[in-house]
Amino acid sequence: MLDRFSVLAEGLHHPEGVTWDPVGERVIAGGEGGELYGVSLDGDVDLLSNSGGSMLGVAVDGTGRIYACDAGRGEVIRFDPRSKELRTFARGPDGGELDTPNMLAFDDRGSLYVSCSGEEDEDQAGIVRVAPDGEVRWWCRDVARYPNGLCLAEDGRSLLLVESRLPGLVRIPIRPDGSPGPREPFVVLAETEPDGVALDERGDAYVTRYRPDGIVRVTHAGAVEIVADDPLAHVFDAPTNLAFVGPSLDRAVVANVGDMFLLIGDLGVRGLPLRYPELP
Repeated sequence: MLDRFSVLAEGLHHPEGVTWDPVGERVIAGGEGGELYGVSLDGDVDLLSNSGGSMLGVAVDGTGRIYACDAGRGEVIRFDPRSKELRTFARGPDGGELDTPNMLAFDDRGSLYVSCSGEEDEDQAGIVRVAPDGEVRWWCRDVARYPNGLCLAEDGRSLLLVESRLPGLVRIPIRPDGSPGPREPFVVLAETEPDGVALDERGDAYVTRYRPDGIVRVTHAGAVEIVADDPLAHVFDAPTNLAFVGPSLDRAVVANVGDMFLLIGDLGVRGLPLRYPELP
């Protein structure tokens, strides 16, 4: 499977977050120095903005605005490619900094879920939810083992979350009133450090392994299959997030924070479309 991957783009500043922008028909990636990049499927890189912080996970709304976890500034930022405005979108529930905001995902109602890894203080680990009106609240605190990558399940009724120090995947139901259900362990990925997660159109989860480098697929039933295994980092280099890209979502882009490049490959499946709400 490693031979299915090739370099899409080079020269990015240790990219960690990556997502598909269907409005601009491009890949969006974040850099360690606060960079936001737009990358064409031909590999052309455009530096869109720079906050001076440190960008981790990224997401896009229905108008093409970019949301990013800026761990350097302890907040979620929003960048409008049309006006070039970069501004704070959300901070902690008390207005203070978020501790290592890491990944984010929209639900069907337009709420934004943000994992906070608690790298400085484990008591600040968890998931916050930003309502469409901008209200920020702690949503789930029962995920203390370095909450990292997350995505919305195919039916929209739960979140899948990587707990890197579990290490593995957990599921958190989203009740009809929007509150979280009890944390449900899903699968343990022993002797690995998982990082990101994305779903294919069947609802199977693709989890990037930061160490040892590679990708695994986790089925609905919890079976684990190795998709790409690269323990000596010949192709990958500390892969973090994976996103299905292209108009048909038929290719996968992987960010490699250990180096300066994005990989692109064909996993033989199409990705599950993300939610792209139109926010105020």
